[in-house]
Amino acid sequence: MPKIGALTLTSAETFDFRLLIKALGKGEKGSRSLTFAEASLLLEGFALGHATRVQMASAMMLMRVRGETVDEVAGIVAGLRHSLHRDWPSLAVDIDWPVYAGKREQLPWLLLVASLLAKQGFRVMLHGDSQALPHRRHVESCLDALNIRCGTNPQSAAQVLASDNIVYVRAGDLVPVLDDCRQLHQELGLRSVIQTAARCINPSNAPISLRSYFHPGLDDLHQQVSETLFAKNEYSAGHIAIFKGLQGETEFNPRVSTLMKVVSGQAANVTVSSLTVPTLLAGFFGAKVGQADLSSDILALLWRESQPLESTELSRVMSRTMIEQASSSIIATLTAVLLLLNQQSNNSVGLQQPLTVEQAINLSQQCWQHRFSYTNNPLAQWHKKERLCAV
Repeated sequence: MPKIGALTLTSAETFDFRLLIKALGKGEKGSRSLTFAEASLLLEGFALGHATRVQMASAMMLMRVRGETVDEVAGIVAGLRHSLHRDWPSLAVDIDWPVYAGKREQLPWLLLVASLLAKQGFRVMLHGDSQALPHRRHVESCLDALNIRCGTNPQSAAQVLASDNIVYVRAGDLVPVLDDCRQLHQELGLRSVIQTAARCINPSNAPISLRSYFHPGLDDLHQQVSETLFAKNEYSAGHIAIFKGLQGETEFNPRVSTLMKVVSGQAANVTVSSLTVPTLLAGFFGAKVGQADLSSDILALLWRESQPLESTELSRVMSRTMIEQASSSIIATLTAVLLLLNQQSNNSVGLQQPLTVEQAINLSQQCWQHRFSYTNNPLAQWHKKERLCAV
């Protein structure tokens, strides 16, 4: 049975999407994967209502059974980006922070890192979908504890960023078709290409974007997808950090050494580098029992306590090992972000002495210890220095 060859692609309004389903499902020997352009058109067609729910669900399932290719994932990402409202990319954001995985029991300590960065002048955009994995503890459920506000459209997100330097946006408010896709893969009972692609949207074209994964092999997939999107000029210049997140979320696990791949794209030049954030809790045991019952209010309490390990109030609700793990997660995650910010500055203005990992860890510890000072905080001073160099 011959494979279906290259298709003549038209606009989403006029294309016959049955041809894509036929290409994916024409028997064991006759089927093939979608090209980048075909996958992009499929998503755009579904977003516009020209590809049907049955067609989109069939495509998602067929790709899932065979295993999604790099071009298919990258094409879906491109289709999602093309379906964004035109004003999302105009937001001035420093760090794109997708938070789609949630955690099995722990609180999202990453919110404390994002809040610290925002209070020191970095603009952070968090986005996720708390309904995709409803059995997990998602960032969205903990926003109120730290007074992090939501944006429901580009205009409201811009207003929140102008005031707070940090905003959370639901995936469905970014691209409404993501809600439709989530409903489909929940009906099917399968993971889908959408769950990988949603993390890669970078809706504001921020120069730094984080990508976390959990299952082996997804680091290579994310790397190749990023390289493809840079090569096709779908991404603006910037750095994409890819790492195995704590329980899959975009937060570093301080109990293990974590390799972080950095895909950097600028014009036609795409490079891949790597660095390792070492374990901050070598030989550490415990802290898992009881974390599922922790209230999100603990995030605010941990922020307020200048000496968390000496806090009587914290010790009533968290064991010492829990506090150590939470604090170390904050330091490890902030370390990675500082290394990325420094790399971005190096590329922009050619600084001569980039941060080492050890220096970044020390700076992170100082920043967390002095988080209540917004003028003398080491991060504020470092940020001011970077800004002056850029000017």
